Amino acid sequence: MNTDRRSAARLEILGRVHGQAVSLGVPVTVREISLGGMAIETPVPFPLGAVHEFRLTLGDGSTVLLRAQVVHCRPVGAAGAPPQFVSGMHFVDDEPITGQSVGDFIQRIR
Repeated sequence: MNTDRRSAARLEILGRVHGQAVSLGVPVTVREISLGGMAIETPVPFPLGAVHEFRLTLGDGSTVLLRAQVVHCRPVGAAGAPPQFVSGMHFVDDEPITGQSVGDFIQRIR
């Protein structure tokens, strides 16, 4: 039985997109992205339900500014290592704040 509740297929992109939580000035590593959301890794936890703006940048310099809501956050990493957290984010707007659409951004990744 498939328990994946996502409405859009995920694209694993670890290392191909650089990001930042704009309001916090925190770097994010995008692990996966889809039309509906993304999984990110950060050095700080995000509270469930919080909405943040994220600037995502590809290697060619193209960017998109998106708003997303935290749906889960969990610690990851080895004991004794600096803390890291993986958060599941759901995009809250159909269109980006600035830049291309999420679909266009994902197409550039592929």
